[in-house]
Amino acid sequence: MLNIAAPRLSPAEWQDVKAALNAVADCGCGEPAGRGAFRSRIGHALDALIGPKKTPAALPEQMRPIRDFLCESGRTRQIAERHIPTLTAQGFSRAQIEAMALLGA
Repeated sequence: MLNIAAPRLSPAEWQDVKAALNAVADCGCGEPAGRGAFRSRIGHALDALIGPKKTPAALPEQMRPIRDFLCESGRTRQIAERHIPTLTAQGFSRAQIEAMALLGA
């Protein structure tokens, strides 16, 4: 969990955050673990028992920075500052970016 306060957003800003999170919800983060990795072996065993997990959805180009930001923020448990300029260029405010990190990471 990230250690930041919940940002104050207008209802319209929350709607934009919700739409962005919904758009990347089923996209997954990064590449799967290598075949020899312990985590990968566990995953293959689970796939054999319950079936493979669904393939990540195709992601439009403009949504990739959001996914990358959320994946890195979730992995590091910190706001991925290096992605903020790209998200700001897409029209998100700092408060919306923090909201996405809190809800999606």
